[in-house]
Amino acid sequence: MHGLVGFGKRLAAPLWHDHRVPTIAVIKEMMDIVEVNGSTGFRRHPAVPGADGGAKDGFRRGRVISPGTPRQLGAFGLFPPPPAEQRTLTPTTQPLPVKAAGDVLWVAFAELCGGLMSTADYLALAAEYRVWVVDGVPSPGHESAEGSAAAWQRFSNAVDVLYDEDVTLFLVGRGGLDWDAGSAHGSALPADRARIASRLSLLGRVEAGADGEAAGSEETRGS
Repeated sequence: MHGLVGFGKRLAAPLWHDHRVPTIAVIKEMMDIVEVNGSTGFRRHPAVPGADGGAKDGFRRGRVISPGTPRQLGAFGLFPPPPAEQRTLTPTTQPLPVKAAGDVLWVAFAELCGGLMSTADYLALAAEYRVWVVDGVPSPGHESAEGSAAAWQRFSNAVDVLYDEDVTLFLVGRGGLDWDAGSAHGSALPADRARIASRLSLLGRVEAGADGEAAGSEETRGS
């Protein structure tokens, strides 16, 4: 059931939709389609150990951090890498410029989601790097060049992969990184943005207080 639900979500993705139309037709012809509807988002609740191979403890160790001050990052042992650590990775066929690729894979949202990366690329990277920092994440409440529909769809795919592979994920952005709040420009976000929100609701949130860098102004909020 879980596999079919995930497969259905991917069929709804706008990228390469025309190529998936024949598969959709076969599903409609050969399967009974039952809509499962309800107000409970089960991805937002901790998994019962053993129910799906164990809770995603690695993924849950990540955080959504805004605006990403040195103090906020340093609290998790994260320090922006110097230019000397920049590299270009090729997980499958597409080159990916990253800020660092050692104990931590540190990459900009624009590079990870704004190019031609595929789910296969994300899977290959997840197998090699168990802690990711994605910075420069645009606010889902505001349209931007980096936040195109295709970029958000790749972001959704990447988050799915990192959740499934139990990779620790840190997201860093200056704006409000709240996918539950929707968007003033809804067409820029993928149709399944609720899926992103449910995955990321498992991460704690770190936000600056009203005084910004003032001592004690930042708070960590569980989801």
